Amino acid sequence: MSLPDPIEQDFLEALQRLAEGKPKNKTLKASAKAGKLKINVVSVALEAGRSRTLIALENCRYPKVREAVKLAQGGKKSLPTTYTQLIENLRADLATVKAEKRLLESKMADHVLARRKAEVNSRRDAAEASRLRKVVVELEKVVHLSQKETELPRLVLIRGLPGSGKSTKANGYSEDGYQHFESDQFFQSEDGYAFDETKLPQAHAWCLEQTRKALADGEYVVVANVFATEQDVQPYVDLGFGYQIIDATHNGKSIHQVPADIVKRTKAIWVPTEELLTRIRTKPEKTVRAKVTSIHSARKDKK
Repeated sequence: MSLPDPIEQDFLEALQRLAEGKPKNKTLKASAKAGKLKINVVSVALEAGRSRTLIALENCRYPKVREAVKLAQGGKKSLPTTYTQLIENLRADLATVKAEKRLLESKMADHVLARRKAEVNSRRDAAEASRLRKVVVELEKVVHLSQKETELPRLVLIRGLPGSGKSTKANGYSEDGYQHFESDQFFQSEDGYAFDETKLPQAHAWCLEQTRKALADGEYVVVANVFATEQDVQPYVDLGFGYQIIDATHNGKSIHQVPADIVKRTKAIWVPTEELLTRIRTKPEKTVRAKVTSIHSARKDKK
């Protein structure tokens, strides 16, 4: 397959630029700006930087370019009188179409490349935004917890009867960066709160597991449950982190409307906090893997 004639290509590309009103030649640019740009063999040759004799004469070197110029001028193509002229005319038409096709392909390629570049940049920016969000979250943790490393334990257990204000106290810790869990959350759904006494073991197991995961991830955790006996507290002690036990003593009404018989049974087995701590301390050495902090610490009055 023969390579395209570079001079002919120059003429065709120059013609295309003139047809689009975007010449590169300074003189033709001025004419286009003044609205006086004309397409003829002279302007095409000037734009191409080639001799106009190559396309101006009847038997010129590039007849298909000459015919293309006539078409661009709005003139009618001369009817061929021989098969040779017919073939030359067809070749001129084909050359014009190919030139237009190449220009379109070039523009499409530029568009595709620009789009791919934009997509790559978008993915990169999204990844960077995600990374920065994680950095911000970690910095916020540092701001909230910078003082807790030396002053407060990793785990705070708030105990009290229904209506004693456990959740309110826990919310105070939550505002300081603690993860807040309690068994009541197990019964909360989009439809509201639905307590089921038969599922209490599941609720406590869920709360303990959430606490374990959060502590393993390096979080500070506050748990607000009844914690009536040392058996309720011991699983949290066995997680192996320094902890603090706080009493909630507000004499209020449970927002979850816990049945009176359950409250009565809870009071019957309730172990005072000082006694509960004593029982935990006297457990065999192998079961006590965490430091016990007195309830009379500086954060006892946390609201």
